[in-house]
Amino acid sequence: MSQAGTMPNDNQLVPRRPFRILTRYILSEIFSPFLVTLFVFTGILFLAKSIKLIELVINRNVSIWDIGQLFFFVVPQFFELALPMALLLGTILAFGRLSADSELIVMRATGISLRTLLWPVLWFATGVCVLGIVISFWVRPWANYMLGLKLFEMAQMKASATLTPGVFNSFGRLTIYAESLSAETGSLEHVVISDRREPERQRTFVAQNGTMISDPEKLTMTLRLFDGSIHEGIGERYNVTYFDLNSIVVDPSDMVSEGEAREGKKANEMIVDELITEIRTAPKARGSREDGEKASTRSARLLVEFHRRIAVPFSCIVVVLIGMALGVQPSRDGKSWGAALNIAVGILFITIYYFAIAFATALGEQKVVQAGVAMWLPNLLFGLIGCYLFRQIETEEWAAVSQAMSGAVVRVASWFRFGRDRRGEAP
Repeated sequence: MSQAGTMPNDNQLVPRRPFRILTRYILSEIFSPFLVTLFVFTGILFLAKSIKLIELVINRNVSIWDIGQLFFFVVPQFFELALPMALLLGTILAFGRLSADSELIVMRATGISLRTLLWPVLWFATGVCVLGIVISFWVRPWANYMLGLKLFEMAQMKASATLTPGVFNSFGRLTIYAESLSAETGSLEHVVISDRREPERQRTFVAQNGTMISDPEKLTMTLRLFDGSIHEGIGERYNVTYFDLNSIVVDPSDMVSEGEAREGKKANEMIVDELITEIRTAPKARGSREDGEKASTRSARLLVEFHRRIAVPFSCIVVVLIGMALGVQPSRDGKSWGAALNIAVGILFITIYYFAIAFATALGEQKVVQAGVAMWLPNLLFGLIGCYLFRQIETEEWAAVSQAMSGAVVRVASWFRFGRDRRGEAP
């Protein structure tokens, strides 16, 4: 009786426990290579940006603490891009290891299909997707805004602390000369400023005195000049304008690096709530006929930014299909080049995907294609490719993607050889 009573419970546990164990096993196989590749890709992207930051820091003579803050604010934008890349490579490496040790063959021989193995991978990809959305909605915009504030502080520090009296000081496209400078009040005496921000309209300001005023809210600096003149043009077109008070509004990017003038937060500095509010209110606030084209362009850029913040993290769901298909290899066939080829193809896929996102961004911002359609088109295209590759491997029509690729290359080469032989025949 006791045995009969325990049988239903055992039967109920059979379908569930093995699947839970299998799920944990697949997740553990993907997790380690995912973390390693995430660290590597983030480091590579970070190094490419850090070169410019190091040049900036060396020229500004800032502290190590400020350097660390700059690097910290730069990381999230690369972390967001590295997530899909790391997930694709992590999936390829995990299933490549399962194939190499014949574990995948054993699983499929016991009735566990590749489609069953897809569920744990999709759960993992969904978690990475959610992490990517959190970063793109809140973390990256905050980091971009804080990076702008830090650059503003550096520009302000450079203008106030490194301005040497009696010397022509070069600040990007501005050259400032002051005979004397008060460190306490920021006032300047006998000022000469060469303004090269507009190449077709280069101007020189000469003033008896002036002062420097910073606006942390708008991230701008104002050089307020008193009792001076503006010299503009050459030859017969030379003009001199006298003033009692004149203000030069300077974006810190004009003093730190090349950049556009800004008004408040940029689109990539707005958290999702601010971005949605700006999308809803921007057309109404800038709906005049005179600024209609400018308002339309800004609205398109805001929409592109919004859809991009969802589309790029959602690509994690797409890339795991490609990753699983590329990871499956015939075990112990002595062809180690197959796994290396699949990894190279995976890197090629993700590179093409980011080029497609950049191209779609340009199309959306230029209003050639609607923003939502443009930003989701790469996901749709690569999703179809992933479904096709996964189906070919899951139905065992292909033993491996690398073998299918090598077979296609052989067929194309034989076709060309056959065509060349036929052209070489005598009539």
